[in-house]
Amino acid sequence: MKLTTLISLCFVITAAANSYSQSTKLNLKLSNSSVKEILNQIETESEYVFLYNLSEMDENRKVDIDLENATITEVLDEILKGQHLTYSLYDRQVIIRADDQARQSTQSVQPQTASGKVTSTSGEPIPGVTVVVLGTNTGTITDLDGSFTLSNVTPGSVLVFSFVGMVSQEVSFEGQAFLNVKLAEETIGIEEVVAIGYGTMRKSDLTGAITQVKSDELAAASVSNPIQALQGRASGVAVLTNNAPGSSPTLRVRGSGSINAGNDPLYVVDGFPLINNDLNDINPNDIASMEILKDASSSAIYGSRGANGVVLITTKKGQQGKNNLSVNSYFGIQTPERLVDMLDQDEFIEYVNEAYTYSKGAPVYSSTNPAPAYNTDWQDAIVRDQAVLHEHSITFDGGNDRTNYLLSGGVFSQTGLLPASGFEKYTFRNNLTHKFSNWLTVGSHMNFSHAVQNVRDNPTGNIFRFGWPTMPTKNEDGSWYYSFLDPQHDSYIEGRWNPVADAQEVTDERTRNRILGDVFAEFTLHKNLKFKTNIGVDMSNSKGYQYETSRSSAGLSSGGKGVGGQSYNKMTSLLSESMLTYSNVWNDVHRFTAVGVYSYQDYEYDVLSISGSGFDNDATGAYDMNLATREGVRYSSNKYGNKLISWTARASYVYNDRYMITATGRYDGSSRFGENNKWGFFPSLGLGWTVSQESFLIDNPVLTNLKLRASFGITGNQEISNYASLPKLTSANYVYNSVLMPGYTESIGNPDLSWERTTQIDLGMEVGLWNIFDINFDYYQRTTNDLLYNVPIPTTSGFSSILNNIGEVQNNGVELSVFSKILDGELKWSVGANVTYNKNEITELYGDVEKITLGTSSNGYARFLEIGKPVNAVYTRESAGIIRTQEQLDEYRKIRSTANLGEEMYVDHTGNNSIGTDDYICIGSPEPKFFYGFSTNASYKNFTLEVYGQGAHDYASVAGIDNSAFGGTSLVIGYATSTDSYLMYGENQILNQNYQPSQYAYDRMWSESNPNGSFPRAGAKDVYFSDRTSANWSYFILKNIKLGYDFTPMIKNVNWIKQLNVYVNMQNYFNRANHRGYNPENGDTTYPWAKSMIFGVNVKF
Repeated sequence: MKLTTLISLCFVITAAANSYSQSTKLNLKLSNSSVKEILNQIETESEYVFLYNLSEMDENRKVDIDLENATITEVLDEILKGQHLTYSLYDRQVIIRADDQARQSTQSVQPQTASGKVTSTSGEPIPGVTVVVLGTNTGTITDLDGSFTLSNVTPGSVLVFSFVGMVSQEVSFEGQAFLNVKLAEETIGIEEVVAIGYGTMRKSDLTGAITQVKSDELAAASVSNPIQALQGRASGVAVLTNNAPGSSPTLRVRGSGSINAGNDPLYVVDGFPLINNDLNDINPNDIASMEILKDASSSAIYGSRGANGVVLITTKKGQQGKNNLSVNSYFGIQTPERLVDMLDQDEFIEYVNEAYTYSKGAPVYSSTNPAPAYNTDWQDAIVRDQAVLHEHSITFDGGNDRTNYLLSGGVFSQTGLLPASGFEKYTFRNNLTHKFSNWLTVGSHMNFSHAVQNVRDNPTGNIFRFGWPTMPTKNEDGSWYYSFLDPQHDSYIEGRWNPVADAQEVTDERTRNRILGDVFAEFTLHKNLKFKTNIGVDMSNSKGYQYETSRSSAGLSSGGKGVGGQSYNKMTSLLSESMLTYSNVWNDVHRFTAVGVYSYQDYEYDVLSISGSGFDNDATGAYDMNLATREGVRYSSNKYGNKLISWTARASYVYNDRYMITATGRYDGSSRFGENNKWGFFPSLGLGWTVSQESFLIDNPVLTNLKLRASFGITGNQEISNYASLPKLTSANYVYNSVLMPGYTESIGNPDLSWERTTQIDLGMEVGLWNIFDINFDYYQRTTNDLLYNVPIPTTSGFSSILNNIGEVQNNGVELSVFSKILDGELKWSVGANVTYNKNEITELYGDVEKITLGTSSNGYARFLEIGKPVNAVYTRESAGIIRTQEQLDEYRKIRSTANLGEEMYVDHTGNNSIGTDDYICIGSPEPKFFYGFSTNASYKNFTLEVYGQGAHDYASVAGIDNSAFGGTSLVIGYATSTDSYLMYGENQILNQNYQPSQYAYDRMWSESNPNGSFPRAGAKDVYFSDRTSANWSYFILKNIKLGYDFTPMIKNVNWIKQLNVYVNMQNYFNRANHRGYNPENGDTTYPWAKSMIFGVNVKF
């Protein structure tokens, strides 16, 4: 009876247990959760209790589970799958234990020590790799030699090897004596991720033309301004520099499209669009990558500011699982290069006598009137033999699964090659990201900078005009020499000033403090949906101080008293953005991303300046403006601003890694434009087809990659003055009845004023051959309409012109870039090159107008806007050569009756026997038609070699004229001289107190003894700019030759140093140009060209 009862009771209990297990349904949807967390949730939501032995089951093992309406057995089968565990149900109790196979294995197999080495695919050891036994917390990291040792590892365990930037690898440990593990890079080839504006995208998914320059390329350049490092490294991107300390390069993306609205690209730093394009405040060592958005498909995301391209700058952040202290430092010596060989005193006297004999019939100097015996080399007196530059950066970064951080500080200092010129800056950066929870991440980017720049106004250019060898730099008593103070001076040099004195007696210092940063919060609303909001600020305060002492030419001209002033500028830009991003992947085939953005940006600028004269004390200078004479004080102030409100959307879809489509639209509203046109819409569409993923090409051993791209879009340009659309009153005086009366002048407003619109078509092709060569080709047509220009209107309106939208400019071009890893063994060698051709032309003006005169110069230079010619076209006379025969002279005297043998002739195109602006010809544009760059990198064992150069061909330049003075774009164009022509305009017009000749010109001047001379004779009159002096320029510069050595393997026993590299970098050590100005790029002579020998060290602790 008792036995029957017991059996019956067990049956009831078992039946009840089975009934509960069958009737209880569980819903579990957890990602990357531990087994313990899942079991605890089950216990919370049900009556189950779990029992298990920690030595048999790893409760910290991570599991993904997604079950609905499941029984406990279905849940346990999913959780314990593949773990050699079994379970039993006893009522609501669940007992989990090792199965028989696991128990036998535990009894028979003893833990062992696993050891080995981790290297890259090329055989280089990788220190810092994390090695963990799968499913446990047991682990270690590799040492400097890539070696590791891990104790108590049971055979049959799986070791996981992981390292940031590498593909993680799982290796089964079966008791091997030594493990050789190779890790491959994670972001290689088509899987590389690039910034695209408001997000990132796999490089393989791009439909637009984007060039990426990475941090290692920036580091190789050893520059203070990151834009300098882009020169020659990106197709379609032209960078012009002037070599002066602290100067900002000029950058053009696919040519110039505007006359008056600016041609600079938009710069965006960590998502913040800059109003001030000066990047000197950014430390290049802080930059992770720079992306240049060149076509409309990529730049339309920035709408009304994307017409001239966009440069995205992404700064570095900390790496998860690593704490690093890095120090990068270099020291360099600059020496002047391309100095001009000038005449010594004897040659100069001979030249002057010849000029005066020709012009006035008698020489200046003779035995009875000898020249002063100074023989001054002014170029040597003002240009330093060498100057120092150095840069030091320290970075502390790291992170874990919740927080990553980066703190960096940098100091850069460059002494100029000219007296009291130089540049120094101090930077501090703090990038921080913290994940509070699975749904909230916050962070910030902050950059603080302080910069001081000392500049000089063309002291070297003045050497060629005022630095004559017959004039000393100083008097015998040590004071500066000025000819107008010398009672024994020659009337010939009357009025000359002293460029060496003014280089040292004039101060022009500019100081700037800047804060650039933002804070953000990102909310994960769903695993596929994120919302991000951020607030940013870009604020700079600048001070300018200018002072010319009582010993300067300006001071002496002001009665021996100082002249100077101060200026203060405050620029503030506030940014508020909200962004919603959805991304999803279905069946590993469909990849979709959509982003919507609301943006508000406010810009405000305040300026105040004051100047004065009559300062008695040079020690206090112009710091105390109360010391200036009352009548000498001048002051001005201004304040202006603008606002931009934007709505943006972008969607991209990729099917099966083969077919891509990206659509973008941005709706911008700007306060700068007329009441009737404040809003504009800027759309774009991009398509891509990876042909090599098709079945007929996927295994082709030769054509390893083939992708076709096409894009179309419209972008805008809003870079005009803030109140250009409004009528304005300006105070002015006028004369009425012989009395000066106060009054106002008025300019007419235009309520219909709108953006310049650029429509761009891009066709691209990416080709990979044998997995060795990567070739990128793009053809583009960039058309800019509605150019902002002051159009003449009938005088009966009471006004002369109105700012309106007119005309059209086209840039058509091709870009080609090639990269190849030729060798990839112990000896590694790669080569890269790019070349760009761009044709710029005006295709329409307004009405029937085909040519507009912007301005002319008495030097024979003019600026026109003309259909069929470049927007920055240079116009000069056309040279017909030197008058060598009497027949030529008789014929040319019909044009200029005072002409003589040895002078230059110019072509009379109009046939009216005179030379006017109608006879000028277009000799080209300062923007090259062709520009290119190349690089080659090699490494063998611990040695590395990097060589990089760039150049340009087919462009024009004229001496010292800035064509912005004639309403053109701000592009400095330098001193002209091509082979067998002048150093600069007027270098032999000594009678007009213009430039003295160089040795090169002097040796080639026409004379009776040198009738084949290619330069006009000494003292020739009416010498002007011409195609012979200014056209068909080209140059090539070997920018860097960098040799490095890695000492890391030699100090592997020094456990507090992770990495040690040293290098020497030779900058600008070779250049070739078909002109003789200082700067090989544009012939500029305002600052000496420099070559640098730089020694550097990079240490990681």
